[in-house]
Amino acid sequence: MSTKKGTVKIMDGIIIFIDIVFLVGAIFSIYWQSQIEIRATYKLSTLIFAVFVGAWLMISPVNRLPYILMVAEFVTLTIMNGVGGIGSKKIILSGFYSGVLDYSQIVHVTLIPIEIPGQNERVAVIFNTKRPQQIELNFKRSYKDIEKYLEDKLSKDVQVEIGQV
Repeated sequence: MSTKKGTVKIMDGIIIFIDIVFLVGAIFSIYWQSQIEIRATYKLSTLIFAVFVGAWLMISPVNRLPYILMVAEFVTLTIMNGVGGIGSKKIILSGFYSGVLDYSQIVHVTLIPIEIPGQNERVAVIFNTKRPQQIELNFKRSYKDIEKYLEDKLSKDVQVEIGQV
């Protein structure tokens, strides 16, 4: 019987550690998302992921507070990760691997205007970084608005290209 109690304490300790990591992640996300000046469209795939994983985690009911907090924090963080945009100091990324991208890491930007009849202007923005990586954000704005805003943020060496669909 004492082995079972010891295992439960170890599991609670691991889950409490995960709770703390998720809380720090939420604070990080809230800080950077508060810096967004031009909000990108919400990435729905994170919401779908949150619903599936949240439902899966709740199938086997556990009445341990650390576990309940972990599930709530995970679902909240996953929903929050759908928010991204262009911030005053950095690009705030959205999706499963959200984070921030410093303007100094950008080497090339492609703006792709998207015209959908009967809807407002949209633009897909692809940021190429010094690491061989491409990051895409979509905006419900004209490409000219985004281009004008990025002029002040990007280094003069960064080429901004207007692409086509």
